Amino acid sequence: MNLRPTRLDSGIFLISFAVLLVELSLTRIFSVTLYYHLSFMVVSLAMLGFGAGGLIINLWPSFFRADRMWGQLAAAAMLFALTSTLVVGVAFNLPVSLDASRGNLVRLALLYMLCVIPFLTGGLLVALILTHRTEQANRLYFFDLVGASLGCLLFIPLTNWLGAPTAVLAGATCAALSAVVLAGRDAPNARRIALALACVLLLACVANRQWNFYDVRVTKGRAQPPMLALGWNSFSRVEVLGTPDEMTTQRPPLSRGFSKNLPPDIRTTELRLRYDAGALTQIARFDGDISRFGYLRYDVASAPYQMRAYHNILVLGAGGGRDILTALNAGNRRVTGVEINPLTIELMRGKFREFTGGLYDGYPGVRIVNDEGRTFLRGEREPYDLIQASLVDTWAATTAGAYALTENNLYTVEAFGDYLRHLTPEGVIAFSRWFPAPPVEPLRVVTLAVEALRRDGAQNPSAHVFVVRTNSPRVNLSTTLVKRTPFDAGELERLRAWADEMDFVVAYAPDDAERGVVPDEFHQLLSPRSAEFIAAYPYDISAVYDDRPFFFDRVPLTRWLAHRFRIARTPVGAGSLTLGGQSLFASLIISALCTVLLLLLPFVAARSRRTHAVEHAPGDDDARMSRRRALLYALYFACLGLGFIMVEIVLIQRFNLFFGYPVYSLSVVLFTILLASGLGSVIAGRWAEARNLRRALIALCVLLLLYAAALPVLLDALLGESTPARIVIAVALIAPLGILLGMPFPTGLRFAGRESKSLVSWAWAANGVASVFGSTLAVLISMTYGFDAIFLTGAGAYLLALVLISSLQMQFVVNRES
Repeated sequence: MNLRPTRLDSGIFLISFAVLLVELSLTRIFSVTLYYHLSFMVVSLAMLGFGAGGLIINLWPSFFRADRMWGQLAAAAMLFALTSTLVVGVAFNLPVSLDASRGNLVRLALLYMLCVIPFLTGGLLVALILTHRTEQANRLYFFDLVGASLGCLLFIPLTNWLGAPTAVLAGATCAALSAVVLAGRDAPNARRIALALACVLLLACVANRQWNFYDVRVTKGRAQPPMLALGWNSFSRVEVLGTPDEMTTQRPPLSRGFSKNLPPDIRTTELRLRYDAGALTQIARFDGDISRFGYLRYDVASAPYQMRAYHNILVLGAGGGRDILTALNAGNRRVTGVEINPLTIELMRGKFREFTGGLYDGYPGVRIVNDEGRTFLRGEREPYDLIQASLVDTWAATTAGAYALTENNLYTVEAFGDYLRHLTPEGVIAFSRWFPAPPVEPLRVVTLAVEALRRDGAQNPSAHVFVVRTNSPRVNLSTTLVKRTPFDAGELERLRAWADEMDFVVAYAPDDAERGVVPDEFHQLLSPRSAEFIAAYPYDISAVYDDRPFFFDRVPLTRWLAHRFRIARTPVGAGSLTLGGQSLFASLIISALCTVLLLLLPFVAARSRRTHAVEHAPGDDDARMSRRRALLYALYFACLGLGFIMVEIVLIQRFNLFFGYPVYSLSVVLFTILLASGLGSVIAGRWAEARNLRRALIALCVLLLLYAAALPVLLDALLGESTPARIVIAVALIAPLGILLGMPFPTGLRFAGRESKSLVSWAWAANGVASVFGSTLAVLISMTYGFDAIFLTGAGAYLLALVLISSLQMQFVVNRES
């Protein structure tokens, strides 16, 4: 094949780049304007439109004729550019909250329907090209995947440089350029319109950088408050809220963890630092006088400093520096703060350096590192006396379980094992979490700590744990202390004296039995019968591991369904689904129904036209393909879509911990797997024989089983490598798998196209919609059974595809011979 791009190659490359860039930007924008579970549902279901574009072509073949192709392609590309811009503009101003009112549900439904439109036009464009140029499927699929991979690769630098809103405009500009290329000389009027549209969108990109007119106006159902600073990057939107007057105004300090005994005359100057319009922390004014922060000892997060002094402290999730100031005020002079978000560090060292007294910029004894906590620890050789993490992800609890769908690698048994290994012999881990009723999060933290202590050799883990909480009638905050050696009597006495002074509640201490304390949930969890207590608890507080790191999933969907259908009755299954679980369930049902509908609708349409779906073979215009054979082809492409998306998602999940930054995992994994799949498509095009397709599917199944067994071990062993080295390792591990993944779809499409031209659009639709269903199913499987189970499910989907294509090819040979 000559890989010099043609007009179709360039057009499909540009539109694929635009679709991926807009899709990823939408996930970033909706994480700010909506809650995460709503963002997940809207974006995943909107992608149904990408597959549905093929269905439209299949249902109206007389309209989408070859002689109209160039004008229709240009129109579809322009529609994608316009509708994606308009949809995001609506999202910026549409207030959607957690309220279940009719008006709020209507607004959410409106947003979902609008989001379908641009992806529908993008999918229609690609399906139209493949329908009329099926014999070039391998070549076109290559340029399609290369464009998509480049969109993944450039997503990080574009959003870091432009911000997610302007990145959407950039994607729309590329779509308009795709229309210019596709129109060519065949549709001169469309070409002129597309060129004008591209110029307008490009000017909008430049202007938005200066005037910020195309940006978020409503977040989480509320109008955007005044801001002192704003920044976007590929995984967050960082805001410093307030007005210039607030930089000098003194108020009572802000924290949910303060004691009721905090002196009422305490005043300080603080700014609010917010992430994705949800997670909130503070930036305190600091003039070098650390004694002014004596009030921080009234915060429950200061618990570890009430038992003794430390020589070397590690703060995970430094944020605005509150924990660092607490450590310095307690007399500690050596503090390392690890902050994952570079924008936070830039703000602290730049615009707010004077306000914070240079705390993040060379302050004596303070070291600030831009890294993810576990990645940093794997490369760190120095032990610490204290490792502290205070509400590292505050937003997860404030949305009542909305973040159950997110993996969190800081809260797993293996993570606590890393913390313990980086402690001095008398070292302490301090984790602060919300303390609701019942206290699900602190209980699960204790479960993780106990399992990690047992792996570390502790004989009696209950002697290594201390839990203290605030005493509030509304919202409580707790701190769990985990000591590598048992707490001694002096340490416990000092902690209790401080808790009494602050009117805090000691939820658990190792000497409670000696003091006659009435046992509660923590005592049962730390008793010899802990396994029975965990099994009978109304929420899931069992240990989570790196293979299934869903710390906030307190009512698993599978157990909830099993309880409702009377398959297995458990206390956890009897509970109410979290908002994250509800959105996952809704996405699963809708995508499953759409997949079934899409597979059956062409049959219904064919019957209404009193004909079968497609012709049997080229040169045999009178013969018709049987419904059974057409359905087998549709199922084959659905299996490919299901398997591909599952492998893609599990690789992203597996490499999240390896890279530390989830967005890096997303970008590197998607770029590599799509580019390698494009190369696989080219390779398959050179030897597109039936037996070679079967060999590729067999090799793919075997390789997936091998990855399921070996990949976790390899990634764990290489976690401490430098970032460039990890990128190279990831590319080397993913590329062989990606090459095989790219072979079955375009080759199968060529075989289907030789039997029937209209089957191609149906195949595209079945593949696309099954991918959406597979993405939701993959999340459900990983939350229930772990990441390895997704590899096995993906291998099963490709094995079924092998059976289907083998059956189809055998029937084809028999039919030809007969």
